[in-house]
Order: sequence, then C-alpha cells, then structure tokens
Amino acid sequence: MLPHLFVVAALLLLAPSRVRADDDRVSGAEIYDGACASCHGRDGRGAPEGTAITVPLPDFTDCDFITREGDGNWRELLQHGGPSLALSPQMPAFGDVLTPEQIQSVLDYIRTFCHDSRWPSGELNFRRLLVTTKAFPEDEALLIPELTKNRDHSRDWSTEFAAERRVGARGQIEVAVPLAVHDVTDGATTGGIGDMSLAYKHVLYADTPSRTIAAAEIDLGLPTGDRDRGLGDGTVSVNPSLLAGKQLANFALQGQIRGDAPLDEHRADRTVSYRLAVSYPLAEVRRAWVPTLELEVLQDVTTSQHELFLTPQIYKGISLRGHLAVAAGAQIPVAGDADPFDVRVLAFFLWEYADGGLWW
Repeated sequence: MLPHLFVVAALLLLAPSRVRADDDRVSGAEIYDGACASCHGRDGRGAPEGTAITVPLPDFTDCDFITREGDGNWRELLQHGGPSLALSPQMPAFGDVLTPEQIQSVLDYIRTFCHDSRWPSGELNFRRLLVTTKAFPEDEALLIPELTKNRDHSRDWSTEFAAERRVGARGQIEVAVPLAVHDVTDGATTGGIGDMSLAYKHVLYADTPSRTIAAAEIDLGLPTGDRDRGLGDGTVSVNPSLLAGKQLANFALQGQIRGDAPLDEHRADRTVSYRLAVSYPLAEVRRAWVPTLELEVLQDVTTSQHELFLTPQIYKGISLRGHLAVAAGAQIPVAGDADPFDVRVLAFFLWEYADGGLWW
C-alpha cells in the first residue's frame, strides 16, 4: 500500500475538479484505483514485480478467500492497518484519510472481484456454538472437551477432535473422533475411543441483504466405541439436520432441527432435537466477546419423553484476527419427563487454519 500522504494525493488526482478525500461521493472503484491498485493490482490479483512490497499479497478474485470473513475484520484492517490484525505493517491505516462510508464503499468494491455468486458472504458466517451447528461452511480444526455429571453419580468425560474442510462454494465435510472416559461409582473407570462421526453439510440458501443462510447436513455415526464399557452406542446412526442463521439488528439467531436415527433402537433411542441460539457480539471484529444463550428441546421418540435444556455460554477470539477462539458454557436440564444428568460442562478450542497459523 501507499504511504498516507501519497494516498491523499492519489485521491485528489483522481479528478481534481470533483474528487476530495473527505467527499463521500467518491466511488469505491475510484478509491481503489487511486489508493490500492498500485499494490493489489487493478484486477485485484496483486501488483506485478517491482513494487516495494515484501510480503505475499492476497488474490481478491479468489472467492474462497474474499468471502471467508464478514465486514468487521476488513473494516478494522482498512481503518487501522495490518498490525491491528497481526498482519504486515506494509498495509497502512486509512482511518485518518477515508470516512467510514468511503471505507465501506471500497470494501464493497473489493468484494466484486469474486464473480461467482454461489459463495456465501462472510457476513453470514456467524460464530460457532457449543450445541447448535452453524450453517456456514468452514475450514476449521477443533478440540472439544465435555464433562457430564449424571444423576447416578457417574461421570463422563470426552475430548473430541474434529476437522472440517470446505468443499467447493457451498459444501463442507467433517470427521470427528472422540476420546471418552466413563467413571462409575461401583466399578472400574473405562476409557478409549468413542463413536466416530462423518458429516457433509451443504448451503441451500444464502442472501446477504437479509442476512439469512440455510443449510442441510447429514451425519453418520459409526460404532467405533465399546458400548459394553460405556464408550458408545454400539450401532450405526443416521442423523440429518436442517440449519439456519439470521442477523436481526445486532443479534445473531441460529437454529437447527436434528434427527438421530440409530439402526438398532435396542441400543440407542431415536430422537429429534429442536435448537435455537441467540448471540450478541460485543464488537464487529471476530476477536470480540460473544455471549450466547442456547435452548434445546429434545424429543425422545422411542420412549415418548421430552427434555428442555438451556446452555449459557461465552465465545472469545484469542488472536487478533479471531482465527483462534475458545468458548465455554454449561448445559442445564430445566424441564422434562426424566433427569438425564445434573449438569454438563462444554467447551471448545477453535482454529480456522485457512486464515492463519497456530502461532500467528
């Protein structure tokens, strides 16, 4: 990028008779041509050799890259420069020479370099939740610990390792492997691999102006655990879901309807879950604190019983870009026909590996 004084000069030279750096009538394309194109190229692919830039430049025509994040991190980068997101200091801050409206207009223009409308906008990439599955496809690696204190005084621990990979514009595949420990009062503690799962998710609808996204997912549970030792269900299960997300004012709403259909109902119950989550990000950037409340109604079709759970939780990005994040909360049964457990503590550590490394 250009030094600040040259940015101002470039804006003034765009059209001396009508363009001013403090004039919101300057289009995003004009600002980009005058202030960004010398480094990022007029076509958005990066400037040719011979510039003073010493770091790799992004390709704005790469839809996979340009649609990953919402506007919050992009505005932070344009206003405060590369160091604000742990990126190169060669990306200067423009907050002193461009108005917020101009920054948004140039960001909107940069997004037009992606010509494939199938890719959902990053504005629909709501924060991940502890229970409800989000609709937006991701490239993520996760460590998901869970502790359950049961009514019979037994305790269950699990640590799940999950890897998600985006497939094309709207798909995602996922594999999850849990390590489980089952601790009973009168007997030996057992531990080992639990039931693995394989899943595919596909976005069915994405509309940026209305901030709405919907997707479908199919999850296949595999009986890799030992049911006799309390480490799995001991049967294959097919688990379809419908997923949705919507932004209303500053709130993010996410929902899921999930069915669990074991092939052997003598080993596991057939259930339907209805989940709704309300989140309130405390800032636009992805490193912000995000308090959330999830509600789940679990209908056990096999036993004709119902349960209601509440899961208050907090999410926090722990890197400047927010590509590393943690969340923690407690799932509490508040009503229903049975007492499945006293309390369940949930958490995750998230790494969006396509957006940066573990240490930067």
